[in-house]
Amino acid sequence: MIRAKGKASKWLGIAASVFLVSAIFAAGCSKNGNDEAGTKDFVELSWYMSKPIDNEKDQAAVEEEANKVFKEKINAKLHFNLIDNAGWEDKMKLMSGAGEAYDLVFTSTYSNRLYLNVQRGAFLPLDELLDKYGQDIKKKVDPRAWKAVTYNGKIMAIPAQTPYTQPIGFVFKKELVDKYQFDYKNVKTLKDLEPFLEKLKKNEPDITPIMAFARGGMAGVALLDYGSIIDGVVYDEKNGKPVLTLDVPDYVDHLRTVNDFYRKGYIAKDAAVKTDFLAEAKSGKYGVLKDSGGYTEDGSKSTALFGYPTVESLYGYPIISTDSMIQAATAISKTSKNPDRAMMLLNLIWQDKKLSNTLAYGLEGQNYTVKSGQGTDNPTIEAKSGAEQTWAIWHNWLGPLWDQWDSNWNSTKALEAMKKNNDAAQTSALLGFSFNSEPVKAEVAQVSAVFAEIKPILLTGSMPDFDKYIADAKQKLNNAGMDKIMIEVQKQIDAWKEANK
Repeated sequence: MIRAKGKASKWLGIAASVFLVSAIFAAGCSKNGNDEAGTKDFVELSWYMSKPIDNEKDQAAVEEEANKVFKEKINAKLHFNLIDNAGWEDKMKLMSGAGEAYDLVFTSTYSNRLYLNVQRGAFLPLDELLDKYGQDIKKKVDPRAWKAVTYNGKIMAIPAQTPYTQPIGFVFKKELVDKYQFDYKNVKTLKDLEPFLEKLKKNEPDITPIMAFARGGMAGVALLDYGSIIDGVVYDEKNGKPVLTLDVPDYVDHLRTVNDFYRKGYIAKDAAVKTDFLAEAKSGKYGVLKDSGGYTEDGSKSTALFGYPTVESLYGYPIISTDSMIQAATAISKTSKNPDRAMMLLNLIWQDKKLSNTLAYGLEGQNYTVKSGQGTDNPTIEAKSGAEQTWAIWHNWLGPLWDQWDSNWNSTKALEAMKKNNDAAQTSALLGFSFNSEPVKAEVAQVSAVFAEIKPILLTGSMPDFDKYIADAKQKLNNAGMDKIMIEVQKQIDAWKEANK
């Protein structure tokens, strides 16, 4: 996967870690002007993110190795604060509200949302810090991506290298596809799945035919040709205007199919309360799943992450939007007592391939084995997966995804394909536009509360009367102020277009 999107996924991901022998790193790391920042005083830095996997048993050992590098290069120590997914969002809101000191944090369009943190003043502008201490970061970040993290002329986060147009796929449990000789390669839509789901429902009592998820939805439910603006509002690229997702006929048709699947028993009755995507996926009790954050034709990514053989079929490629460019990013907290050192630490990770890959994969012999290229900058490794996996951070949660070693997580070939897709993909006409919800913050808060209520039901199809639920949902959104939000969105788009003629 890579969180190659996110949360559950969405997620597409993966990160890098500490060196095996500190002397090896010494030659490759420059000072980056650290003397100017006064690294004489030893500091401890904290980095918050949700748990990439449940069992991060080897965190202390990985951090110990990494901190040899950080101590030597910038006189600092790093500690990851890995928060359970269920409490992650609330934890960060509480910390921000209380003004609690911390240094680095994961942020994106879907998790610990960047624009909301910017609005509440939680993050530090990074322009000067990047100029002083982030030269390696600036060399490697796609220049287009800076637009996506810039608010009122200030860079508020570091966008990761990540698939901006990440292909979306249907994932199948291979043993079931083989057993029923299902032609999965020709599955292009949700409705194409029905013959397979029907067989599973009839013949496999211990298998839930298809996985639906309260936060991440279901495979095959996506708007490929619309750019995201704000929760529930997308940009219609063809007609050049913002629209409600619930007013897009194709999307509503997808949701109707999900509801049909739910009524036929293809979806778990309690799907709407399931929040831990990875735990569900690893259980092996589903026939069809959403991809793990990045489609691979041979199913290798999902196989590695889920812990059992899978195969996949391609659903499609979304357009590159402002949101898709920040599926993963890193911010520095406004409460950080050592922002200079925090930026230096990030720059080291972007600068040194061994360091970043150790932070992601863990320790050789403990978390991964080298298959070939021992001692080189580009080895091929085999990282542990499934129940044996006791450490992982997705590389794009750390930043430099393209520096990832060839592995069972992502092959070099797959990484090259992702980058090629980025370079060639269609971009939204609104690339660089970020909606400022401050003028309608009360309405946005009310609408967000409505979406928190209705999304689990919409995405899992668990409503008794589909048409009535959609109509009621739209009425709730209007009552919460969606009409005012739409007026403000159009106003800001018009102003942005005028300023960017």
